Amino acid sequence: MIYLDTSTFIKLYLNEDGSAEVHGIVVAQQEPLPVWHFMELEFLNALRFKVFLDEMMPHDVERLISLYLDRKRNGQYFAPHLDPIAMHELSIQMTVRTPVIGCRALDILHVAAARLCDATMFVTADARQATLAEAEGRVVKLIS
Repeated sequence: MIYLDTSTFIKLYLNEDGSAEVHGIVVAQQEPLPVWHFMELEFLNALRFKVFLDEMMPHDVERLISLYLDRKRNGQYFAPHLDPIAMHELSIQMTVRTPVIGCRALDILHVAAARLCDATMFVTADARQATLAEAEGRVVKLIS
């Protein structure tokens, strides 16, 4: 299973550097992508934040959100059950890597979610998050 962090998941909806590479990774596999509650919040807010920054029009953002919701209803994404206690404990354990890697809490949460989903590949555009995911035993694809 592939786990996309939010910085790469959004590339499925916006034409950004690395978007074609992320699309290629996703279409090359057959499984639905895990999108847990925090990731969904982060993704939807990132799209709507583009309106605040005057980078997108509200109707364009809402069109992308409708596309996302259609894909979710069609089974391209699934909401994995992530035990909150296991997520918390695993994330706390990963903080020991922060002094060396420079981990942010949200990066740790994504890597913990990938581990709890048993994702075999972690896809990110963040080099420090990639280092953390590798240290946690994930195969990593760093999108440049």
